[in-house]
Amino acid sequence: MDPRLRNVWLGSLMIALLACGDDDAPGEDAGARDAEVPVDAPDDAGDEPDAGFDAGPPPPPCAPALELYADHGCDALRAGIDPYAPRFWLWSDGTDKERFIHLPAVIDTRDPDAWVFPVGTKVWKTFSLDGRRLETRIMEKVRAGMGVASWTFRTFRWNEGQDDVTEVENGERDVLGTTHDIPSQAACVRCHAPAGGGSPDILLGFGTVQLAHEDAGLTLAALAAAGRLSDPVTDAMGAVPGDEVAVAALGYLHANCGHCHGDSGAAPAGLSLWLRGAHPDLEATGVFRTAIGVTSNWRDPTRPEQTLFRVLAGRPEDSTLFIRTGLRDEGAGQMPPLATEQVHEAGRDALRVWIESLD
Repeated sequence: MDPRLRNVWLGSLMIALLACGDDDAPGEDAGARDAEVPVDAPDDAGDEPDAGFDAGPPPPPCAPALELYADHGCDALRAGIDPYAPRFWLWSDGTDKERFIHLPAVIDTRDPDAWVFPVGTKVWKTFSLDGRRLETRIMEKVRAGMGVASWTFRTFRWNEGQDDVTEVENGERDVLGTTHDIPSQAACVRCHAPAGGGSPDILLGFGTVQLAHEDAGLTLAALAAAGRLSDPVTDAMGAVPGDEVAVAALGYLHANCGHCHGDSGAAPAGLSLWLRGAHPDLEATGVFRTAIGVTSNWRDPTRPEQTLFRVLAGRPEDSTLFIRTGLRDEGAGQMPPLATEQVHEAGRDALRVWIESLD
């Protein structure tokens, strides 16, 4: 054999022998061998794990004692719970509020000014300050009828981690280092009992006047569309008469004062600040009938000899509805009488502008 051909043949033979025993030898399957993967790994990096993959139990829901949230992040509500917001807000020392309600059946709205809620109705109200949840109150209707005897009241304080709560029965001051105070469960009754005013079934911010708006959450229109009202209740039935100045003042009085001063049975006798639906004009409202030009039994301790009026047209400084909202001493006659330590300046301004506008 030609020596040159023999050398070529021997070289080819050596390459073939080396390839047979070398996993890294080049060839069309080399890439597949280099990328060997476990048997139970997904075929592609983007595929889901096998059906039998166990990621462990999901994290518990946020603040489970509230029975409000479905997720660990305090964002998703449980099924059957809806947010809502009243048109006129009750002042609570500048805290923000989130309100939620569960309605298991239709609301009895035969009397549009006195709704009766079904047994099983549950309401949550969370107070927050600077983005931190401080307190959540829960009211639940546990028996048929109306008034506080048909409801239970519970209050809960949030933790620093903002993912759990602890029930508070006897109240707590300065929650999480703020000025917010949690009332005792017994104190809740003082505001929600229909002592001459407010709704006879205790829900102060969920009724004809308060839900006659077009903001987010449950409204009169949304409740009607969902078939949750036994009898029709429209926005027109919850309208507040008067111009923008009058509506702001009457709305403030309705939300902050009307639940105690509501009709002829309220204290002081005859003072009615709770708005009823569908008043044709301002003069028909309880505020005009029982407050404007009516002398007050309350005396300003700085001028005890001077006779004051509940509302004296054009003179807020001589009107007790204006004066007492600026006091913050329960012994001196502040209004509202409890659960607030700071004056609501915007609310007082609304009252002042309205009183000055009166003839």
